[in-house]
Amino acid sequence: MYLSKVTLESTAQAAKQFLELNAKGAYASHQLLWTLFSGEMERSFLFREEINSRGLPEFYILSLNPPQGERVVFNIQTKTFNPRIYDGQRLSFKLRVNPTVCVTDSEGRSKRHDVIMHAKRKSRLAGSHDSAALKTLMDNAAHQWIANEKRLADWGISLDFLPEIERYTQHEGVKKDNKISFSSVDFQGVLTVNNAAVFVERLKSGFGRSKALGCGLMLIKPI
Repeated sequence: MYLSKVTLESTAQAAKQFLELNAKGAYASHQLLWTLFSGEMERSFLFREEINSRGLPEFYILSLNPPQGERVVFNIQTKTFNPRIYDGQRLSFKLRVNPTVCVTDSEGRSKRHDVIMHAKRKSRLAGSHDSAALKTLMDNAAHQWIANEKRLADWGISLDFLPEIERYTQHEGVKKDNKISFSSVDFQGVLTVNNAAVFVERLKSGFGRSKALGCGLMLIKPI
């Protein structure tokens, strides 16, 4: 595996790509990064998008193969990713996820909902217009999602404490003429590895949903 940092160069070609990113929304970043893996038939990478000090996007990418792109458009810094993970190890982490919950309606039909949007909907139905109460409801929903014991067992980890919620972001875009709308939550905290083999495989495959839209990549650092 390879971990890369990709930024746009200060060229006319890169500026054109930047304008297209702004115009197309959430799915545009995925399309742009696909050009770095043009020989692949299926997506084999996870990514996380940030905005740097110049106001330009920069991407952290975990991939099966090293990304390759035009030098006039991309600046690519790549290193091999082969972390030495062991049971009992404590790691600080940053993770952007799209948390979802399956809700059953009065007729017994189940439908998957965005956790954050679901929390907002519940607040409106309760007639609440208090922003602090809504923030608490959203925080609780996000924490319940990531602290779910079954989910953590499937990830091979436990949380040392409830992680900090750095931000909520509402994303919109267009994919094949269909509108995309979803929420992401940025967590930062400390975890303990309970099953190293399971955790490493999850690091490679990603956490949660909307991986093609910039969620699921966990950045880790030994403590």
